[in-house]
Amino acid sequence: MDWIDKFLSDDECSLYQITAIESLMKTSSASYKYINTEIVDLTYKQAKDILKDLIENDNPTDPREQFKKMFN
Repeated sequence: MDWIDKFLSDDECSLYQITAIESLMKTSSASYKYINTEIVDLTYKQAKDILKDLIENDNPTDPREQFKKMFN
């Protein structure tokens, strides 16, 4: 049961955060800051801060999303 405790620990980033960071690394202009970052070794708070930065600097590829971003 040690592996489940480690997996569900509050100190580690969640699978959602890992997936979101990996997908935003493709479209965010701030991704250059985190290229050499080991995502799986991040704490929950570190991953949250990186996600916030990547989302704020995201450049969506979908024209509809680009249009929405222009007027927000």
